[in-house]
Amino acid sequence: MTQFVDFFFAPYASAQHRRMKVAIEDGLAHGSQITPRDPLPGQAVTISIFSNAHKAIERVALSYTTDGTEPLGEYGIATQGTVLFAELLPQVSVGVDASTEIRTWQVTIPAQEDGTLVRYRIDGWSVQEAGQHWYADRVDPVTISQKKGRSFAYHVDRWEAPAWWQDAVVYQIFVDRFSSAHNEPALHSEETHGITEFFGGTLNGILEKLDYIQSLGINCIWLSPIFESPSHHGYNPSDYHHVARRYGSDEALVQLIEAAHRRGIRVLLDFVANHTSDEHFAFVDARENPDSPYANWYDFKEIEAPQTYRSYAQVSSMPELSTEEPAVREYLYGAARYWLEHYGADGLRLDYVPGPSHAFWTSFQQAVKSAHPQALTIGEVTSPMPEILDYAGRMDGFMDFPLAAIMRQTFARRSKSLEELLQFLDQHVSNIPESMCFAAVLDNHDMHRFLWFAEGNIERLKLATAFQMTLEGTPIVYYGTEVGLSQTDDAIKENAYCRGPMPWGEQQNQALLTYYRQLIALRRQHAVLRTGKRMNLSVESTGNVEQIGAYIRYINDTYMLVILNNNEQPVQVRIKLHNVLQKIGGTGNYQTGSLRSVFSSSKLSDLSLEDGCVEVTVPALSAEIYLSEKRLDI
Repeated sequence: MTQFVDFFFAPYASAQHRRMKVAIEDGLAHGSQITPRDPLPGQAVTISIFSNAHKAIERVALSYTTDGTEPLGEYGIATQGTVLFAELLPQVSVGVDASTEIRTWQVTIPAQEDGTLVRYRIDGWSVQEAGQHWYADRVDPVTISQKKGRSFAYHVDRWEAPAWWQDAVVYQIFVDRFSSAHNEPALHSEETHGITEFFGGTLNGILEKLDYIQSLGINCIWLSPIFESPSHHGYNPSDYHHVARRYGSDEALVQLIEAAHRRGIRVLLDFVANHTSDEHFAFVDARENPDSPYANWYDFKEIEAPQTYRSYAQVSSMPELSTEEPAVREYLYGAARYWLEHYGADGLRLDYVPGPSHAFWTSFQQAVKSAHPQALTIGEVTSPMPEILDYAGRMDGFMDFPLAAIMRQTFARRSKSLEELLQFLDQHVSNIPESMCFAAVLDNHDMHRFLWFAEGNIERLKLATAFQMTLEGTPIVYYGTEVGLSQTDDAIKENAYCRGPMPWGEQQNQALLTYYRQLIALRRQHAVLRTGKRMNLSVESTGNVEQIGAYIRYINDTYMLVILNNNEQPVQVRIKLHNVLQKIGGTGNYQTGSLRSVFSSSKLSDLSLEDGCVEVTVPALSAEIYLSEKRLDI
């Protein structure tokens, strides 16, 4: 098997890890560590603070407000807000780099009413050494540092993801690469255009393909950024309020969303808060005029040569916004509401969440949800799971990249076993708060296409898709994956290679497309696959049991049995269901009964439950799915 680097998932220090490391080195860190992560009305909140044991920090205080104003004060004296003193816990721990000793402090903010925005600041000082004083999270290696320390926040509410999200099957469309309309120039090909050039996809092109999207079974589309931008990807906006001219017009977006809604298809838009393009009016004015009203929107000072301003990943065409500035926040919050109100979008996918602070996203969620409680906010957080969960309450959910990584290892490369994947999934899902939703993805616009990573093996893709469509979470299909779209070169050279033009007509793999349609229809038809609980099953087999997986999804009086064979040979599988069904169903004996085949890679017939067991032969790299005919005796 060819050696590939799945670069998107390569080990690296996350933004939060880097922030905590330098904050501890500086003296005092918080990192928005609160318990509970998503406080409800009536719940007190414990704030955890961490100090460098080698610094002379003897007192730590927190100043907070509950009326939306900025808390002010230091040395335990508040000029605006209320002061609480933190308690030093007895244990000493080791820092993120395993070389620094850390002391932990805690303080509890009293319970608040529904709708309260709690804002707070933290500082520490030495009693014996006058003048020794620290602000929490004063330094920041990721974005613009706050010399007076960071302002933190959480919101007390009962907001949650809209109910429609759990029933969604999402189709991610990279607008420039999907389709043009019949009366527009045809979509370009990689034979005539470089992979980072514009290919000519438009909103009217998507509008004309709604029949195709609907026939796939999709009921939600996610569009890559559609605002004005000099880049093919659009992730550096020049204008936050208008559609890019190359995609059409503002009216074209309204027409697309209205047409989608008539078909029962919701629309998510991509929103970039961390940075703009260098053509954005505020950046142009701030760079040319030191007295510009937008001078504080960007950082032209605390940067290292040869850069002359702070930018995302040191890419000069992506100057970074100072999202702690009140004017910047109001501008971005207003823009987000505008796409929902003026254009009728149903939600926002939030780009590069770790860039702005947790407090920024807290207020962003408040701005969106207070006006549009049924809008979805779902974030791109490329971090370890504990750091992802720290955004609970600050957005509805997240793209589940930890799950995506192990699914790709299991099915595309077979470097992980199916047994390991299922064990991971049990622990993984149990850690996700009920208030937080997640999306299951196999590939997207920033990583190798699944088929490229699987070296073109369609059967591996089909098995991975069967797994994806029978899991908890909301599945997202990346445009073209359903018809066999791969890429022409390794995306580690240029990740735009995973954004090739959508194939149409005879270029599409019709058998694979039919497979997708059947699985999506199955998920849409059976609520048990969307909202049911999952329980892994033990299997006996003639093959390698580590590459065989079985589980049931169950809800009320229905269960669905899913059997996956990740071996490259057929296997005979025997599964004892009796005890499991008793555990989830109550008093039935479950020794006999039948299971109806609802999805089969080899047209297998229904199964009989005999002596509480089922036996079946599963073809290589295949999935078999059965629906219970016997009602559970609950």
